Amino acid sequence: MAYAQEVRVLHLPDDTDYRVRAYVEIWWDAARNGQIPDRKRLNADVLSQWIDDICIYEFLPEKRDFVIRIDAPNIIAASGECYQGCSPRQIDLDFGTTVYPTLLEVIDTGKPAFHRVGHERMVWEEWLRVMLPVQTTDRAGKVIQQVFVTHFLYRGQSEPD
Repeated sequence: MAYAQEVRVLHLPDDTDYRVRAYVEIWWDAARNGQIPDRKRLNADVLSQWIDDICIYEFLPEKRDFVIRIDAPNIIAASGECYQGCSPRQIDLDFGTTVYPTLLEVIDTGKPAFHRVGHERMVWEEWLRVMLPVQTTDRAGKVIQQVFVTHFLYRGQSEPD
């Protein structure tokens, strides 16, 4: 079992890569008037630059849980694990993180959440985890709440503090 260190941050650090900032800005632009963005606005064309980074966690209100609909190829490659089809509770069990309660907060508030997540694999790495609420509709028109969960390498090749 590997453990991660999480630090909640209120906003992206000043030295965040422009690519990460651009991704979050696209979400803010789609979140007009404080509304949760619809996936029609945040489609594959708009998000093509980040398509291999975005995991989609779908909220299951009847269970107050989530299912990971898409586990991003880049995070699978980085972690060596695929959680597609699982609850994020399994990630918390495996890594000692707070993904599940943070996802509930994102769903309940409709606001994004940002964390710095440190993890040691071969060397100490620090990632930025970005959770952005979105929504879509099923064929019957029922609203489905989802969260885009992305991890971007922030700092690598160093020792933990």
